[in-house]
Amino acid sequence: MTSFAPRFVPLLVLLAALAVVQTAHARNESFKRPVDQALAKKHPRETLGELPLRFGSASATGVDLLNGDVVGQGVASIIIDPRRRDHLTDDEVCQNAFDDAIAQLAEQAHRAGAAAVVGIVSDFKDEVFDDPRSYDCHAGSAKSYVTLRGRLARTYTVASSRALPRATAYAALDDVKAVPIGDAGRERYAYFLTLPKPRAFVVYEDGAWRFYSKDPEAMTKALDYCAREGRRCWLYAADDRVVWSADVSQRIGSSTQLDGGVAKTNASGDVNQ
Repeated sequence: MTSFAPRFVPLLVLLAALAVVQTAHARNESFKRPVDQALAKKHPRETLGELPLRFGSASATGVDLLNGDVVGQGVASIIIDPRRRDHLTDDEVCQNAFDDAIAQLAEQAHRAGAAAVVGIVSDFKDEVFDDPRSYDCHAGSAKSYVTLRGRLARTYTVASSRALPRATAYAALDDVKAVPIGDAGRERYAYFLTLPKPRAFVVYEDGAWRFYSKDPEAMTKALDYCAREGRRCWLYAADDRVVWSADVSQRIGSSTQLDGGVAKTNASGDVNQ
């Protein structure tokens, strides 16, 4: 028995290696991740600067476009340190692949002198995922991939996609002390007032806040983010008006209340921005 062992050891090593390779190629899971959360991270904000990105093919409708598509093929490794066997989570590696993809889109837009990238869809190996609020990340055993395809806009004017709620008499827009949050939040509200429209500022029941600016979906994104977190929040200001009410039953706490919907309280949530 002993004399035959060396003959079989290389074969066993080869079979084990093949099994690892097959496992690495076997995994191909698709994750649908929220665009607003991904764009809110520090790296995308620094990469994009003032360049607008608009997801969903419908966002290219009626826009003055340059010829041709642009593609960002983002790739990120799951393994941090092979020697220590440190790995990123699927959420982390998908974010890194997303960052890589939008950096490529931004580079092409800047090179072409484009005003925005619109009509962005996920397009991994011709599998198109068209959603204005989510992107598609494909995770393998070693790497994850995010492929984004969009159009370059020659000119682009940002306008709110939803009708603004009526202004209330609660406070003047620039009355920072009237915002029902702490001093740190009021400082952020003062900064919010310097940002371009469309913009929306929401206040949470626990005193936290969140805001979006230069985004046609600012109100919707802010309120929908609250809903995903499952904590309570309301719209305080939109563009150039305060829409907050001292009467909780008259506040806007859900995106379903926009465009003339009846005011209702809701359970929703926050992460400070």
